[in-house]
Amino acid sequence: GREGRKGTNEKDDVDRAPTGAAYKELHQHQRQQAKAATLAREQADARERHEENQQIMNVKEQMRRMKFNDLEKENADNHDNDNESESEDDDDEYGHLLDDEDDVLHAMRQARMAQLKQQQSQRATNISLGHGSLRTITQDEFLPECTGSSKYVIVHFYHDDFERCKIMDYHLKIIAQEHLEAKLLRIDVAKSPFFVSKLHIKTLPALFVFDNGKQIAQLGGFDGLAKNPKKPDEWHTGRLQEWIAGTGAIRYVRPTEEVMEEQKRLGIVVRGNVYSDRERSSGAVEDEY
Repeated sequence: GREGRKGTNEKDDVDRAPTGAAYKELHQHQRQQAKAATLAREQADARERHEENQQIMNVKEQMRRMKFNDLEKENADNHDNDNESESEDDDDEYGHLLDDEDDVLHAMRQARMAQLKQQQSQRATNISLGHGSLRTITQDEFLPECTGSSKYVIVHFYHDDFERCKIMDYHLKIIAQEHLEAKLLRIDVAKSPFFVSKLHIKTLPALFVFDNGKQIAQLGGFDGLAKNPKKPDEWHTGRLQEWIAGTGAIRYVRPTEEVMEEQKRLGIVVRGNVYSDRERSSGAVEDEY
C-alpha cells in the first residue's frame, strides 16, 4: 500500500469523499460565502438607492434655482404690480415648481421600476436556459449547449481522479449561483475524447469560456489564481471570479474594504482554499485575496 499522498492528481481517500468530514466543512464554507455574497448585493443596492436619491435631490435643486431665477426676473419686470398681485404670482409660480418636481420624481421612479422588471425578466430567462448551477453534460450535448441561446458559456473539463478538478468544481458551484449571466457546465474528459483532442487539452482542470459558441479564453490548471505560490491549491473564489470577469462573461468587482469589514463584524469568514487541513486544524484564516 502507499505510504502517503504523492500528488494532487491521486484519488481521494475515504476522509475526503463527498460524505467525509472535509466536505461537510466545505459545505459550511459555501453557506458562509453565500451570506457574504448576499451582504455584498444588499450593500450595492443600498449604494444604488443612495445615488438615486442624491440624483433626485440634485434635480430638485436645479429646478428650484431655475424657477427662482425666472421668478426674480419676472418680479423685476413687473415691479409696478401691487403686493397682492405679486403674492398670487409667487404662489402660482411655486405651485408649478412643486408640480414639476413631482413629475420628475414620478418619471425617475417609473424608470427604476422598469429597470427592475427587466432584471427580473432576464433572471427568469437565464434560469430557463440552465443558468444558476454547475451542470454536468455529455459529449453529445457539448455543441448544442455552447452554441444555444446563452451568450456566455463556461465549461470545466474534469476527471474524477483529479483532486484539483474537485477544487475547481467547488468554486464554480459558488460562481454559478451568484452569476446568472453565464451558463456553467462540466464535462468528463474520459467520456469526451473528441473535444479533448479538438481543444488540445493537456492540463487539468481546464476551463474554457465561449461567447456565442466561439472560444474566447482558456485557463489551464490554477494558473495565476493562487496568492501564495507555495500553496497553489489554496485560493479564494474571488480570484477565479476576477479572471472570468476579465473575459466579459460575468460582472464582478472585488468587495470594498467596507464590505470586508462588515463581513468580519458579522463573523462571516470567506475562504477560498479547499484542501487546507493545516489552517482548519489551527483555526488560522488566510487573506481572502
